[in-house]
Amino acid sequence: MERAIGTSDGGRTRAPRTATRVVDGITDGLVVLFAVWTVIYHLGLLLEPPTSALLAFWPVSAIAVALLYARRSRWWAAGLGWHEPLRRSKGEPPRALAMVAIAAGLVAGTCAGLHPVGAPWWCVWAAGLVSVAASGAWLLLRLGRASDPDDAGDRDGAGADTGEGPDIRWGTPLALLTGVGFAVASLFLVNTDGDDAYFVSRSVATAASGRIPLKDVIFSAGTTGPIAGEPPVSSIEVLVGALARVLHVPAASFLWYAVLPVVTFLAVWSLWRLVRAWAPRRAAACFAVAAIYLLWAGEGRASFGSFHLLRMWQGKAVLVSALIPLLYVYLTRWAERRRRGDLALLAAAGIAAVGLTSSAAFVFPLAACAAVVPLLAAGRWRTGLAACATMAYPIAAGMTVMLLHSDTSVRGAVHNGPVTYQWVLLQSTLGVLAGCALWLSPWTARRGVPALIGVGIAVLVTITVLPGVLRVAADLSGAGQVLWRTMWIVPAPALIGLFAAVPVPDAWRTAPARLAAAAVPAAALAAALIIGGMPVWSASSGSFVADRPSWKLPADQVGTAREVVRAARPGGVVLMPTSFMRAVPMLTADVHAVNPNPHYLAMLPAPSRFIEDRLLLSTAVRSPYSPKPEPRRLREALRRVGVEVACTWPRDRRTQNLLARAGYRDHRRIGKLVCSFPSRN
Repeated sequence: MERAIGTSDGGRTRAPRTATRVVDGITDGLVVLFAVWTVIYHLGLLLEPPTSALLAFWPVSAIAVALLYARRSRWWAAGLGWHEPLRRSKGEPPRALAMVAIAAGLVAGTCAGLHPVGAPWWCVWAAGLVSVAASGAWLLLRLGRASDPDDAGDRDGAGADTGEGPDIRWGTPLALLTGVGFAVASLFLVNTDGDDAYFVSRSVATAASGRIPLKDVIFSAGTTGPIAGEPPVSSIEVLVGALARVLHVPAASFLWYAVLPVVTFLAVWSLWRLVRAWAPRRAAACFAVAAIYLLWAGEGRASFGSFHLLRMWQGKAVLVSALIPLLYVYLTRWAERRRRGDLALLAAAGIAAVGLTSSAAFVFPLAACAAVVPLLAAGRWRTGLAACATMAYPIAAGMTVMLLHSDTSVRGAVHNGPVTYQWVLLQSTLGVLAGCALWLSPWTARRGVPALIGVGIAVLVTITVLPGVLRVAADLSGAGQVLWRTMWIVPAPALIGLFAAVPVPDAWRTAPARLAAAAVPAAALAAALIIGGMPVWSASSGSFVADRPSWKLPADQVGTAREVVRAARPGGVVLMPTSFMRAVPMLTADVHAVNPNPHYLAMLPAPSRFIEDRLLLSTAVRSPYSPKPEPRRLREALRRVGVEVACTWPRDRRTQNLLARAGYRDHRRIGKLVCSFPSRN
């Protein structure tokens, strides 16, 4: 917001607003705007008004916040004037300490990436502990040396996200073009995700009813309680549904054709802001490498690439791809400038995080600790404690959910450190690069606050991957199945990009020679990522490129599911192979599928018979070779569930015969399926 206003300390007018400052201001404004909506939404959970009332109150509240800021913009832009002198070093830290830190970091990162092919895991956490201890000691010993202005940490933001300098002027057009390119590509890339049965269905139900869906809307019309482990704290799905209702457009179309490209662009810009704040030099090259990493980190469903272009419409993807980088930008600016506006943005980011996903209750405080703990260790107590403002809302939201909901546990396997690392940071070439970038971030990031935050991130990840830590955290929190998301605190794309900022020897005096030498690291990194990675658009990643802007499901599945839904009456239940049932909650809230997602069905607080019937039916129609139940059991399950349309694959003759014996004798070809209807006589 401060950048959009264009003021500075002492009331002096800044230079004309550049594109960098304008887009930065818009980004910060959207964070605040969404935070305001999230607070309104949480009040709506208590009062349960129509979503139209929430939408009407939202701009009024946003205008009030804007006026509050505008009336005292200089006050918000001014520093707090805290004097927290850093410890003064009497000499240069031992060079051997730096060598140990770097060598141990390389060992930890290499072993982490090569663990699936035999590298021992104890080398990862043992070398990681040595690296973070040596890096932390070196930085704290050097911190505050009067001869090194970069270590002062009190530079009024010089060099940190200022949008000035030749490298930034070159990088901003690159970031803008990259953001637009990613936004356009997001419309055409299709990678189906089973979780959409929950997330998109909340938007669809909101658009249909004009109310916040407090109970289950996937399997029933709110006749059962909410899915365990999915408390309705995230506000983004209801916002999408409420806006779609006002605009009279399908909620899924509004989400995938309007919201998706916007948040994709914002995620790219957030990455550029973090690179600008942390890169000691050559920010444009660092950003280019980071963007290439996102494009070629398509291996696995939990990688950073999969949570960017392929899944940005989900709130949790917005958190990891856009808000976590912004959090580190805000923490850096707050620690270096201590301005009231920066502290307010930290608090707003914490509120916005809760509005994106319930996982913010543990991910966001953990990411904030990466800055708070090093600041406290450096003796900047008031700055570090004030930064805890970003944790307040996520922690309060998590505690409220635990008090009000009897079952907050997330069912599923608890993954250990090696699996968690491999899921998110991958293996082989990309895993080695991510590990080395993580443990060497105190040395590749700009000196001062960015280097301290790098140490904090490396410390937290090293503790997380210690044997037994995630198991203990799962027992204490009940969030065992999703604790792998603790790895989201690692801004891996930016950290890998920082490798492109390695210094050029002073002996290279001529400009062409220095330019060529500077391009070598970026080119080598790009080649390694392309050769060792997997494109997010490849079939091996479960993706395909549509010939036009598309829903995030294969068109034939959507078309067939839509025809089956039309054949059913409002309030009816349809049965199809799972890939087709998955589309039903994204199409309508009037007709429900038997089992759009088995994972959510297992966590539904419903009678065991309710769940068993749906599992039996979905297994029966899954494929021609799936197990078939006894005719009596199938007939009773169909009656109890209330199936109006039962569809199978054309070659599944056994299930079609079972359906006919159960009274479903009226057969009809719909799309790719053969559908059976109960006889009316």
